[in-house]
Amino acid sequence: MTIFFKQDPVIQCVCRYDTFVIMYPDTYKELGFSINQKAHLELNGVDLTTIITNDRPVYVVNELLIRQHLHVYRQTFQKFYPKSTSIFYASKAFLNLGMANIVQQEAVGLDVCSEGELFIAKLAGISGQNILMHGNNKSRTELQAALDAKIYAIVIDSVSEFDLLESLSFTNRASVMLRVNPIIDVDTHPAMATGIYKSKFGLPLDDNRTTDLIMRMSKSTNVFFKGIHFHIGSQILNLKAYTEAIDAVIRYLSLLQKQGITIDTLDIGGGLGVDEQESTIKTIERFSKHVCSEIIERCRQYEVPLPKLAIEPGRSVVSQAGCTLYRIGHVKESDGLTFLAVHGGMSDNMRVALYQIKYNACVANKMNQAPIKNYKVVGNCCESGDILIENIFLPECKSGDVLVVFNTGAYSHSMVNQYNKHAMPGVVFMKNNDYVWTTKPQKLEDLVQYDTQLQ
Repeated sequence: MTIFFKQDPVIQCVCRYDTFVIMYPDTYKELGFSINQKAHLELNGVDLTTIITNDRPVYVVNELLIRQHLHVYRQTFQKFYPKSTSIFYASKAFLNLGMANIVQQEAVGLDVCSEGELFIAKLAGISGQNILMHGNNKSRTELQAALDAKIYAIVIDSVSEFDLLESLSFTNRASVMLRVNPIIDVDTHPAMATGIYKSKFGLPLDDNRTTDLIMRMSKSTNVFFKGIHFHIGSQILNLKAYTEAIDAVIRYLSLLQKQGITIDTLDIGGGLGVDEQESTIKTIERFSKHVCSEIIERCRQYEVPLPKLAIEPGRSVVSQAGCTLYRIGHVKESDGLTFLAVHGGMSDNMRVALYQIKYNACVANKMNQAPIKNYKVVGNCCESGDILIENIFLPECKSGDVLVVFNTGAYSHSMVNQYNKHAMPGVVFMKNNDYVWTTKPQKLEDLVQYDTQLQ
């Protein structure tokens, strides 16, 4: 019996029971998917159709794959870089208490950019020395919370932010870094590019005020100036952008060195993209080798002492480790299109509306049926832009079927909202043949828990 996994005009995947015979075998083998005797899609041995029990979506996270990705980051940077390296998972990609527990257990750090993310990190037992805070508009409360937690470093984003920091209460000397903008072209969506001209993040390298602030930070008695931070954007697959950024920043470090300033640590941010046609593990390995060799070479070229290295991976850790389950509702023909409506949409995944992201999907309970019909997958929010997939070939679908949308582990749960007062989905972590709810599905009563009725 031939079982069809998924098919679109570009990729055709054909499977026989739990053995995938596809054009890109590494990807789906790594992700942990298989097909059982009922022709249902499984993840880590769990039938995904048994997870979704009502009409709300479910975020599914492969815990084993997340741990593997973090392990590969630690291993490869230790292999390719001769000095100390620190990995700080970028919590903005996806964070709940369960994810923070994984970070703590896997001996990596956490990159936070709000008081809320810092609160979760502390509640999960992550040491302050394993927490890095950045953000372009940190409040007095957030800065004081970071100082009280004695975190690894606060990444300063502006002169006025440093002024505010110095006005606060110090029980210990705080470590700080400065976010700089290398001003380079980045091959990604415009809304995901941060190291470009006129970005709201950081201070440009070609502005004398940047150097003036560094001089001031290095002389401050309240802080220890740990080093330089930069982050060029997100979903970056062309490593040339990292080459250009590293060259610009280390060339700048050589100028600082002439003024008597030598940094302790260089933080190159994150931003590594995910390619569905390649194993994320291979992407991480190639990225790690590339940036480490570039830093070593540029430090040699510009005669700069090799700094300690920090990196903030987010998307590449969790994106392919996540998928979203949707219950299919109504199917209708209109204007030559077949609309497939699911119970969910832009309230649980804003990324299509924001960034025009393209997703792949399959029908979890029909893995033995050929994808024969073209559908436009839409959500149930009252917006014309509430589209999950513009067009995709799937088996004949009907109400009650379960749609699995792949590669949603990053920036879906993070951007969840309650538009149209939809209850927020729960989060399931998958282990071997077992799962646990790490975020419970929201109840209708939760929608009004902070409301007060007017008399």
